[in-house]
Amino acid sequence: CTVRDMTAYFIVPKQATRKRPFVIISFLFTTLFLYRSISHETNQLIVPTTQKNVSQASSKIDPFWCDALKSHFSGHWHHDYAPVEMEKSDSEDLWRNFFPDEIQWLKGTNTPSFGRTTCISYERMQSGKMYVTKLGNQCGCGLPDFKPSLLKWVPNETLNQKSPSNSISENYGVHSSLRLAHNLAESNHSHLCFVGDSIDFSIYDAFKVNLQRASKLQQNGQLSYKYPVLFVEEREFEVNVSRTDNGVHYVPAGWRQLKRILQTEVVLYNNDNSKTAKFSYFQHYGWSPWDVELLENCNIIVMNLSLHYDSDSGRGNRFGNPLTDDTRAAITALVNFTTATSKKNRIAIWRSTLPQHFDTKNGHFEMWMKYTKNTKDLTCVPLKISFRDQSYNIAHKIVFEDICRQDDNVKSSCSAYENYCTVNIREKKYQTTYLFRQSNNLTTWVDERENPVKTGKILRWDIADLFDNHLWHSESLDCTHYCYIPQLFDAAFERLDLLLGSKLKDI
Repeated sequence: CTVRDMTAYFIVPKQATRKRPFVIISFLFTTLFLYRSISHETNQLIVPTTQKNVSQASSKIDPFWCDALKSHFSGHWHHDYAPVEMEKSDSEDLWRNFFPDEIQWLKGTNTPSFGRTTCISYERMQSGKMYVTKLGNQCGCGLPDFKPSLLKWVPNETLNQKSPSNSISENYGVHSSLRLAHNLAESNHSHLCFVGDSIDFSIYDAFKVNLQRASKLQQNGQLSYKYPVLFVEEREFEVNVSRTDNGVHYVPAGWRQLKRILQTEVVLYNNDNSKTAKFSYFQHYGWSPWDVELLENCNIIVMNLSLHYDSDSGRGNRFGNPLTDDTRAAITALVNFTTATSKKNRIAIWRSTLPQHFDTKNGHFEMWMKYTKNTKDLTCVPLKISFRDQSYNIAHKIVFEDICRQDDNVKSSCSAYENYCTVNIREKKYQTTYLFRQSNNLTTWVDERENPVKTGKILRWDIADLFDNHLWHSESLDCTHYCYIPQLFDAAFERLDLLLGSKLKDI
């Protein structure tokens, strides 16, 4: 697509009090300067880091990425709900990965309620503590039966005989989140964009908080990383919702309108050099072709459409389009994104829909009037069907099987994670970006001279299995969103890092 000057789409970043420090030649002087110059209000964390047991060349192509993915997908959660004994064998892991009061929780002492009220009180302190840190719009782990757990995702090692050590879950902490940020910074794919609804907002937030958590643990002298210095800063950009083209205001109004973009920047220092990775969140409550132009500065797009479509009819809550049609339109835009001749180093990823655990036949939310129980008695329950058979994932499966094929050059067991999708970017059977712009008489759409049929690769970030636990939701009447469990999201980011492994290379 032809895209105009991107400065027309944004107003100003809300970052007046946030200034990036200069890199000083002396490492010690730099660290001291950074620590003293940044206030808590700016939400910035700078720490010297050195990671143990992580390959220096982790951003290079991993020839065993398929084995590593298979191992991770075939893994299982290790739960230790019993109070943890501080024995010599595990005390180091606990100390490296948890704050002192969290260790007390795991030991079964001084355990608070982890619901919304406690979470809000901790949130005022910006603690970054597990269970009581706000993610997106939700706060707390408020299910009645929730309790602290020494949680760890354990891959199936029998499927990963030759995998390098950095592709294995090796701790209870947030190391994989840091490794993903490091690998993004080391590659040309430095800007990762999460595009979707409030679940994607939570995932974006979890990535940010995991990195901040790692920084605080290091600042406390608990952790040591191979990566020299980690600098985390969040900024907010207001979006120009009054954009015009050919005199036409083409951005629909409403509460789901994209009005701001959240962006976190991670800077990794190495002596006098620095490498930067950015990741952003774009609110996308249903397919919004008018906002696709805002994604031009992304290198990697992770997208999902689901929760704001009715689970029975499949129709969108905003414009009424079928989820299958909007998924086709989104895939068309992603293919156009990755195949743009003027832009390289681009990757498109489709995220699976996370399980919902409402007390219904399929786990999806139904209008309150459909429930037979009093709402005060409702809570989240185990699924009665497989999460793969929930409506949204079924709809996505139908579309991918219709317009995409798996890579014949990839091992059969991993080909499902790499799809080649063939689309017509001037398709008018569903609301493609092209159809939207043509229907509104906009002048900047796809060049009519180019071949409209394109084939592009879309990776599949399937993480639904990791989240299939009804006790991990934020509260009893919200069986959609998940609370802040660092190891849970770290396992998801580890899988994303493995999925990207052979793709994060200089082009």
